[in-house]
Amino acid sequence: MDNLTYLLFEFGYALIFGIFGLTTLVLSIPKEKGIEYYKKSRLALGTGLCAIAAYCIIRIFIGRNIASYVEFWLLVTFTLIHSWSTYGCLLFLMEVPRYKYKSFFIDGLIPAAVMLACGFIGIAFPESQKAMTILFGFVFGIKCLRMFAICFNEYRKCQKELDNYYDEGPDIKWIRNLIFLSLFMSGATIISFYIHTTPILVSYYLTIPVIYAYIVYRVLDFMPKKIEAIRAQNISLLKLEEEEIQATQKTKDLSEKLGPKVDKWIEAKLFCKPDLNIKDVAMQIGTNQSYLSVYLNKHHNMTFQVWLNRLRIEESKLILASKEKLSIEEVGARVGIPQSYNFSRWFKIITDMTPYQFRKLHS
Repeated sequence: MDNLTYLLFEFGYALIFGIFGLTTLVLSIPKEKGIEYYKKSRLALGTGLCAIAAYCIIRIFIGRNIASYVEFWLLVTFTLIHSWSTYGCLLFLMEVPRYKYKSFFIDGLIPAAVMLACGFIGIAFPESQKAMTILFGFVFGIKCLRMFAICFNEYRKCQKELDNYYDEGPDIKWIRNLIFLSLFMSGATIISFYIHTTPILVSYYLTIPVIYAYIVYRVLDFMPKKIEAIRAQNISLLKLEEEEIQATQKTKDLSEKLGPKVDKWIEAKLFCKPDLNIKDVAMQIGTNQSYLSVYLNKHHNMTFQVWLNRLRIEESKLILASKEKLSIEEVGARVGIPQSYNFSRWFKIITDMTPYQFRKLHS
């Protein structure tokens, strides 16, 4: 009867976790751009669940004759791989950058290698088996705490970025819940390793499938929401792109219509008249001040006042470099800036030198 109960229990666990794992791995995913991380999260979770199913199948074929030390070693090793995959799934769900999850993968190989090496040491030196079983639990616990810390830290970063970017961002608190559930399962697993009382084992083996059913449900439920968000984002980007194309076309049309008129106005040196404002210049060119302002901002990347004074300063440079013996005040007045202080200030801003320095340099 005990042997039959053992076989039924292992078969049931293998069936449950096998269904969870294969459902996660095999259930179709639409060929949508932008869900590469989600696909990897499903692969990681499904692999971890299948690892538990594989462990149960191995126990069914080996039977109960396996040495307790080897059984404990296999249990901890498979559970570590399973936990590692689950935490990896959570990292993928948060779309953690490649270099971080790559480091997470390499980091997970080290404790798995330590676990395998210690297992063989215990088989080769039976007197060390008690110490090895303690070491297994220690390595497993440290690794699970480290994985929890990495995932929780990444969750906080992800949540902070969403809070900064959106007024009401997507809800990812359920991922935080999964991270804490994984930590709870890790702690419960360690307790079940060493305390074999019936209430603890029954509670553990009944609770774990329920928790994983919830995790699988949340991960699978996330897919349509993720795709909906990507499609909404794509529509928004497409709309922005269309608006940008329209704005570019308007700017191009404005340039073609207004550009030649502005060039003629500059050739006539009408900018040398004092006390000009944008309304006056727009009327002289044959447009309105709004179009002129847009034209200057788009094509010259400057405001009207800066553009006007640049034209005046460029003209004053020609006069200062010529043989005309005009005073600085007279040069300023000729180009439309009669106040000597304003002329010197604008000259310094635009050329990074004073009119006196410029004249001396070109005398």
